[in-house]
Amino acid sequence: MNKLSSIRPAHADDLFQLLRIQTDSLRTLCLSDYSSLELEALIAHNLHHFSLGGYRSEFILVAEVDRVIVGWSALLGSRISAIYVHPQFIRQGIGSQLLRALETQAIQSQFSTLKVAASLTARPFYQCHGYQIIARSFLFAQNFPIPYLKMKKNLLPSLHQVLS
Repeated sequence: MNKLSSIRPAHADDLFQLLRIQTDSLRTLCLSDYSSLELEALIAHNLHHFSLGGYRSEFILVAEVDRVIVGWSALLGSRISAIYVHPQFIRQGIGSQLLRALETQAIQSQFSTLKVAASLTARPFYQCHGYQIIARSFLFAQNFPIPYLKMKKNLLPSLHQVLS
């Protein structure tokens, strides 16, 4: 097991590595939930988003092991827009640490709820961290309807929980 060295804000020159991790993760980890055609359409959709500079308004963190980026996460307002860990580094707590860092940032930004459009593959990960499914939906990427789950988590206890 590799030890996580650091989580840090992403730099502009990290972009290529982030895209590589995202692509490798989708192609490797999501094959049991999506077809190859769906995955390639989603990858093309994501590359188009990045090429338009869509990431510029996002709060992006990277996880490093021995100064090599092995995962990343992104937050856009009160919405998690990405958490990806390279397939060789999954199940080591890196995704959980990236998620906790995003949740901390959201709380510091005074968001009481976080939402995420989770892949079918990521559903157990988010549920294990307290996220609940609120709806099922589709993203249309290159005319392919790609199913995903709208999920949310209340980050701060409600007044009712505090009083009980």
